[in-house]
Amino acid sequence: MNENIGIILEQIRNILLNKPIPDGLKTDAEEFAGLEEAVLYLSGCMTEVNAFLKNVAEGNLETEVPGRHNLMAGALKELHASLTHLAWQANQVANGDYSQHVSFMGEFSDSFNRMIGQLAEREAKLKEQSAALAESVQLMKSVMDGMKDWIVVMEKDSGKVIYENEAAGESFYDEQTGRTACGLPCDLLDQLRREARGQGVWEFQCPVGGKTLRIRSFLVQWNENLAYAHHITDVTNEKAYQEQIETMAFRDELTGVYNRRYTMARLEELLRQKQGFAFCMLDLDHLKAVNDTLGHHAGDNYIRSVIEELQKIVRFSDIIGRIGGDEFSVILPDCSESSAEEKMLLLNERLRAGKEIYPMSVSYGVIYVEPEQKLSAETVMARADGKMYRSKKSKK
Repeated sequence: MNENIGIILEQIRNILLNKPIPDGLKTDAEEFAGLEEAVLYLSGCMTEVNAFLKNVAEGNLETEVPGRHNLMAGALKELHASLTHLAWQANQVANGDYSQHVSFMGEFSDSFNRMIGQLAEREAKLKEQSAALAESVQLMKSVMDGMKDWIVVMEKDSGKVIYENEAAGESFYDEQTGRTACGLPCDLLDQLRREARGQGVWEFQCPVGGKTLRIRSFLVQWNENLAYAHHITDVTNEKAYQEQIETMAFRDELTGVYNRRYTMARLEELLRQKQGFAFCMLDLDHLKAVNDTLGHHAGDNYIRSVIEELQKIVRFSDIIGRIGGDEFSVILPDCSESSAEEKMLLLNERLRAGKEIYPMSVSYGVIYVEPEQKLSAETVMARADGKMYRSKKSKK
């Protein structure tokens, strides 16, 4: 009898230790049959409850629920049902259904319901902001469609064109057909895609139409996505005007050669770069007499004739400048003094062989500036001018 009692106690101990009862741990005594049956039933229920509880604790709410025979699992099944319903409600909230309300989990219910309320308010604000943004984009489109400049908007990551205003659609690129206005592959479009990785201002010279375009790129929020908006302006006329202004600022109107301001700036640059060069000052002989006897028209023709012959002799890289009324200079980079002297002698030969009714010639002074020589532009000009003056005086 004591042995059978020990078996029953061992069975109960296994239940308390959450262990299954081994098949061999059973009693054959009839007087313990009812008690043993109850203990084995309790063991089965506990094993089932523990497995169910383990799955629920791990978040596996799809696990099999204990049957009705297991009276010990009642409260646990209610908890499982509540968690399953809560998971469904959380999924509904994630999908935008903020009507869910929890009332069966105490303080958690209060926090959950407050969170749903905050999410609903936040989404409402986001919808308002989105609507306002859409209206702003629409307004911006209306304004841009009325502009003569091109506006092209590209996705930040892909570089895909997602909008162009009417001017760009007609004269540059059609978003619907994916074709450029000229029907040719477009370098500008490729550069816009590359420039979509950054911002700033840059210019593009169209090899087909010859236009000069200025592009300003901006990172913008476009329909809830980041994009680059490119503002493209045709500055061809502006560039031409700028070149005209520069020509007026640095060129002599009568001869087209550079003026004194540009000549001095170029001299200073060569001296700063420590580059050796020859420098020549020229004075037109008897120009005043030509002006006085034949008129300024003849004098202007004399000046132009000298410059035309001089341009035939010097190199393209040499710089001719008009320093005064009848005084000119020539900067000859990488040229020796003797070579420059030979060019001036040739110039006088050509002038004397001219067919004008008056004689033409120039007096000149040539110096060579060493690469490391520390002189100012004024000093260089003064030394060449001094030699030129002595040459002119010797002729008199």
